[in-house]
Amino acid sequence: MRRLIPLAILALAQAALADDWLYLTYPGDTPLQIGRDYLKRPADWDKLLKINKVRNEYVLPVHTRIRIPVELLKVTPAPVAVSHVEGNVRVRPEGGLYRLLAVGDRLVGGETVLTGPRSFAAFTLADGSKLTQQASSKLSFGRLAAYGKTGMVSTELSLDSGRVEAGASKQIGPAGGFRVRTPVAVAGLRGTAFRLNVSEDGMVLRNEVLEGAVGISAEGQEVVVAKAQGTVTEQGKPPEPPRPLLPAPSGEGLPAKRVDLPLAFAWTGMTGAAGWRAQVAADAGFQKVLLDSSVDQPAVSWDTAPMDGHYFLRIRAIDAAGLEGLNTDHPFELDARPLPPLQATPAAGERSYQESVGFTWAAAPEAQGYLLQIAPTADFTPDKTLERRLDAVLRHTENLAAGTYHWRIASLDEQGQPHGWSPTLGLRVQPLPVPPKAETRTDNGQAAFAWAPIAGVASYELEIARKSDFAALEANLKDKENRVSTTLRPGKYHWRIRALEADGQAGDWSKPSPLIMPPEVPNDIRVGIVAGVLVISWQGSAPAYRLEFARDANFESPLFNHREEVTHTRLITPEPGQYWVRIIALSETGSYGGHSKPVAFTIGRWQ
Repeated sequence: MRRLIPLAILALAQAALADDWLYLTYPGDTPLQIGRDYLKRPADWDKLLKINKVRNEYVLPVHTRIRIPVELLKVTPAPVAVSHVEGNVRVRPEGGLYRLLAVGDRLVGGETVLTGPRSFAAFTLADGSKLTQQASSKLSFGRLAAYGKTGMVSTELSLDSGRVEAGASKQIGPAGGFRVRTPVAVAGLRGTAFRLNVSEDGMVLRNEVLEGAVGISAEGQEVVVAKAQGTVTEQGKPPEPPRPLLPAPSGEGLPAKRVDLPLAFAWTGMTGAAGWRAQVAADAGFQKVLLDSSVDQPAVSWDTAPMDGHYFLRIRAIDAAGLEGLNTDHPFELDARPLPPLQATPAAGERSYQESVGFTWAAAPEAQGYLLQIAPTADFTPDKTLERRLDAVLRHTENLAAGTYHWRIASLDEQGQPHGWSPTLGLRVQPLPVPPKAETRTDNGQAAFAWAPIAGVASYELEIARKSDFAALEANLKDKENRVSTTLRPGKYHWRIRALEADGQAGDWSKPSPLIMPPEVPNDIRVGIVAGVLVISWQGSAPAYRLEFARDANFESPLFNHREEVTHTRLITPEPGQYWVRIIALSETGSYGGHSKPVAFTIGRWQ
């Protein structure tokens, strides 16, 4: 079969030729053959003879442009192939129900495609054009037609909301074309790399052109947006004049390899940037978009990340009008697996009350072991970092002196190499304060306690009870100073003390210690002789008393003593002379309390 070479004509000088397709003839071409190959009705070849004024119906002039009206050309379907799907993407055929879109699907026209958040779809058109539907977008496919072997393809789309990016092949006229209708304006593409962005409410269209040109038509007016330009069109208004796009940002300093998560990048800002767009794709052409974010600052971080492999980062600035600038593409390698384990304890800011600290974590898939680091500062400087290379265990105990620490952990691969680090968590090793060593003193019904202050302690708590289980308290004393006192009745008690920190955390109680409160000193002592019997009485509340007798006021020469459980006694009258008596109160355990003042009395010769 003879070879035919069509000639694409983008524009014709004569208006009469605007609806004709042209091609060059080669030796051996005949009108009948052209009719079979290109016309809807092969029998219409005779019309070509009249239109082109060809006299010989069997032989066409060689290297001559033959005009064929578009309405005579064959029209065949030009299906769109789905080349990439990421996330939640659904398609609805005309008159049908939504279903999940899949790679390999072919769209023939009349379909509507919805992308959810963090979801993307890529399409390859019949003429080789590439189209990427961005997240949260609604795109409808209209007429998808090809004109036989001419190479002309007519593509009509509707973008109701969201964003699309495309690299459109050169459009062959007169019937070929790539048009995108939006609620605001119509974009006619002329072999270009472009972006369209329709606001969520459908009231604003933004267009940026990277290569070629785009014609934006609205309200009866059209502007042609050239390379590195953009325009904004609002509902009910003609398109704004094109303006220059912001230049591509600097990629200097972007890492060539990432070994930790979250996947994050930072770059140098620029004047005029009100925001930034960052994307990650699996291919250099960004047909397989995986991640997309709009941020206020020249930095981005994604909580989710693709599997390890080679990827491409694309960044661009966004101006005050919302137009996105020229791209900077940066290849990088992600090598973060196995991922770091999920830390369990100590939690962030947790306090360890023991110097023996237990670190625990959940198993990380594919991890062959772990690398644990503990340091006093979050920068983990090598000279101050404690590092432990561990097997595939989920717990490690380390003895740490009191202080503040930070810890992180990484998984080890089969070669024993660490990958990304877990988040850095702070902890504090601070044992509870030990109980102070207190001294006690009793005096005239008062129990006083004193101890040396302990550094870092805000206050102290002291309990006094009759029984050592402290179930029923006689006193609960709290004070910020290092001494307290209280009034207690005579008897036996138990006491304990502990230290409290500023946040109310309390240390251990001291061991219970006994406390004996002596009875009150007897008073109002009276001595008399009644019917030859020595009678002594006094005032007091002790359970028992000891009466001591002496010849002198200092009791240097004691004579005898006597025990009594009441506040009076009757004794045999001693021999005549000068005497002194004093009374000592006894506690319930028999311990001595304070003694009374000596009281003198005289036994006469005739008493």
